Amino acid sequence: MNWNDTLRHLDTPLPEDIARLKAAGYCTQAIAAIDRLLAEDWTQTQNGGQSPDKAKNCMAQLPESWRAGLLAQREILARIPGEYPCNEAEALAHIQSRIPDMTQEEFRGLVADNRIDWRFVDGEPHFARRFVETLIYTDDNFALRAGVRPDYASRARRGEQAVALQQKGSQSAKIRLKFSMKASDEAFARAMEQAKKEGRTSVRAKLWLPAPAACPSQSDIQLEAFWREPTSIAPETAPQRTIYWETELTENTPVEAVVSYVRTAQYVDPLSLQDLPNVTDGGFAPENYLGEQMPHVRFTPAMRALTAAVVGDAEDNAEKASRIYDYVTQNVKYRFMPQYFILESIAENCAHSRRGDCGVQALTFITMCRIAGIPAMWESGLSVEPQEAGCHDWAMFWLKGKGWLYADCSFGGSAARRGEEALRRHYFGSLDTGRFAANHVFQAPLTPPKESWRADPYDNQTGEMELEGVGLKGREYHTDVTTLEYELL
Repeated sequence: MNWNDTLRHLDTPLPEDIARLKAAGYCTQAIAAIDRLLAEDWTQTQNGGQSPDKAKNCMAQLPESWRAGLLAQREILARIPGEYPCNEAEALAHIQSRIPDMTQEEFRGLVADNRIDWRFVDGEPHFARRFVETLIYTDDNFALRAGVRPDYASRARRGEQAVALQQKGSQSAKIRLKFSMKASDEAFARAMEQAKKEGRTSVRAKLWLPAPAACPSQSDIQLEAFWREPTSIAPETAPQRTIYWETELTENTPVEAVVSYVRTAQYVDPLSLQDLPNVTDGGFAPENYLGEQMPHVRFTPAMRALTAAVVGDAEDNAEKASRIYDYVTQNVKYRFMPQYFILESIAENCAHSRRGDCGVQALTFITMCRIAGIPAMWESGLSVEPQEAGCHDWAMFWLKGKGWLYADCSFGGSAARRGEEALRRHYFGSLDTGRFAANHVFQAPLTPPKESWRADPYDNQTGEMELEGVGLKGREYHTDVTTLEYELL
């Protein structure tokens, strides 16, 4: 079975006793309770027990969708402690190692103000693995106190490019990237030990790295170099495009690929754009991007009510999308998130908490657009700078007569935090040249599908790895992306 398919059933509620254990962070006990429930034979536990005249139970076990949901929850519970590793004393020591003048009182104030992510682990508050990075990334005051110079150059470059795009209409860049992926020494040693038990001297490996996907903004796509010849390369139109190897490893060797492409950004103001002749959908039929997608794009009563309040009396889809973009960028606070694997009902939880990273914000925008009757889709890969590249997600939305347009709520929200209203508006309709798109569908399979648990079952930005049939996750493997070339054309 493909274990990742079970995540589509996360809308199945947990039994109350297991839900209480999960809420309090008793993950080991909750997993044990799930195991008991999965193993239960209902014919042995039905009312009346084993009375000779008892009719045969119409159900011998849980419905398959319930079982799938429990299997997904079991894996989520196994991952939660690693995403929230520090109790208060450890978290305070950690932040003081970066910001020495941080006091316990200030730390607790940040927690009370919902600026530090936490959850219960074994009944005690534990704090998110990257909570210090969130503070430094989103608040220049904390960055300076930590001795980190804010990235003024990148901010200035985006602002300058937005102005240039508005003046020239479009801009292209030639980009070359090097992807690298390597198992941790511990994970590789475990896999080699398993191989030796079976009389082999090499580890069976399946490896996926992202590749540039075909889209109107990317052209001249080249897969230039590989650490060894790939087993297969997904077509440019694959929903999550990958380069794939199925091979034997005798040593813990880095997996590498070099790709290049031309990225073109165009300036578009959706509110003033006139209908265009011969608009095409680029192979992404708008009617396919209007529905729910479990478990994260859900049209719940709460999301319907929020969307109705935000859209208000707007009748034109461009105005509706603009109001949704305004809501997300002006209300959702940026937060580095735990791995998406442990998140549930992402868009609705973002709407309630008003916090989230680029992907969480994109899914919230997509969900609200679809509720409002506007086709909306996912695009993701990397945000690319001349010296570096990092994971990034954004959205696209369809306007009849105008085509697919972009919305980057995360970059728009960052501009809003700094009071840069013109730049915030730029990212409704337009992007920049610093993009690498590998994925056009959220929660799509890799090519070929990875059937063991993925590190990220929803997106693929830097690669996935499997050794001896076990999918690696978290710190079991390392990925890196290097910008080799970034030339404005």
